[in-house]
Amino acid sequence: MFKFILLAFVGGICATYAQPSDVSILYISPYVQLNFNDADRDIVNVTFHYGLWQTSRIGSGSPTATGWEFRGQLQSTIDDVIFCYAEIHYSSGLTINTPQATRAVGAPASSPLGARRIRSVLFRDDFNSYNKNNWSPEISMFGGYNWEFQVYTPESKNIYSSNGNLYLRPTLTVDDSRWDENFLHSGKMDLNQIWGSCTNDGNNGCVREGQYGLLPPVMSGKVSSKPTVRLSTVEVRARIPRGDWLWPAIWMMPKSSVYGAWPRSGEIDIMESRGNAGDVGVGTVTTTLHWGPSQDQNKFMMTHGERHGGDYSTGFHTYRLDWTQDHIRTYVDNQEILNVDVGSGFWAKGGFSGGNIWSGGGKAAPFDQDYFLMLNVAVGGTSGFFPDNINYGTNKPWSNSSPDGPRDFWNGRNSWLPSWQGDKTALEVDYVEFRN
Repeated sequence: MFKFILLAFVGGICATYAQPSDVSILYISPYVQLNFNDADRDIVNVTFHYGLWQTSRIGSGSPTATGWEFRGQLQSTIDDVIFCYAEIHYSSGLTINTPQATRAVGAPASSPLGARRIRSVLFRDDFNSYNKNNWSPEISMFGGYNWEFQVYTPESKNIYSSNGNLYLRPTLTVDDSRWDENFLHSGKMDLNQIWGSCTNDGNNGCVREGQYGLLPPVMSGKVSSKPTVRLSTVEVRARIPRGDWLWPAIWMMPKSSVYGAWPRSGEIDIMESRGNAGDVGVGTVTTTLHWGPSQDQNKFMMTHGERHGGDYSTGFHTYRLDWTQDHIRTYVDNQEILNVDVGSGFWAKGGFSGGNIWSGGGKAAPFDQDYFLMLNVAVGGTSGFFPDNINYGTNKPWSNSSPDGPRDFWNGRNSWLPSWQGDKTALEVDYVEFRN
């Protein structure tokens, strides 16, 4: 079977792996034998996920001369269909899932049609731990061009796994014993000195001094997937945070920006929301594509959708991107939010003049390149995501035109801090999956 090469960044080093092939399924009632034929010495463990459509089991594989094998028992009827995929664990810490395969119980054991591939799981993380081989933390005060009020840190109180879920949780900077109120106003925050790294220096993202404007009053978490994907399905099951002026996001950015700086190479926002109460907050989730030849020609309003109703912070919901050469669609709990027909391309869709900057790409350009997934909780900002003069049910303590939004936000904390209740302020993620 043809195998393509997967590049993964492990410990800062680019490692090369062959995309794992399908599992073979042999069933002679009541016994099932599952084989993954890859004897790569870097594989340290293989876990088989198998069962019938209404059941699911896990079996630990045993090494063989040609790969890995599992044998067990499975009660079925002639009309049942067995499914299986294998979870491949490498010595580097990387985990890759094989494509999922099925076998009709009634098919002859020797029949090549007995097993068929129904989907290819390219990457999955169930967050039984926070796997640093899968995710890179952002360490920066940059916060995009939104002039948000947080600093993203690698601290375990801002990024952690608990009970099989990933938490990205904002905390107050002054709750850290290293800093106090005076530090926010007159101290110096040098991220390279504090955490040994800074991932984005834009807008003084690495070093700031309080004497020139309040230092970030909030610490929060943001992670980016090391695996990338293109023209595939991305699915995230998550609970959004509850807390005034929180800004959770599940979104994607291009790995290499082959068409140039934002928004020329695109941006895919699968889910954004606000932590405030009501429809203007946790009662609405939005999705947006950003694209255009320049920032002042970003046609995002042509590709923006919203879903209203209920409270998305009280439970888990499944957010999905279906991305092909012909369409880009987003869903929450299988309810469509956005449906973009690529048509003859985004240059024509935007009605831009001049030479087509995406003419050298595919039909879906700029959305035809490798993207990585980001998960984060931002706070506030002066870009307009939290518009002035809207009834939030509570006072907005800063203006988007304020020369010192973070200071105004912090000085108004008596109005918003009571709404921040422990882990409820976190973006809580059950799983992430990339698949064809």
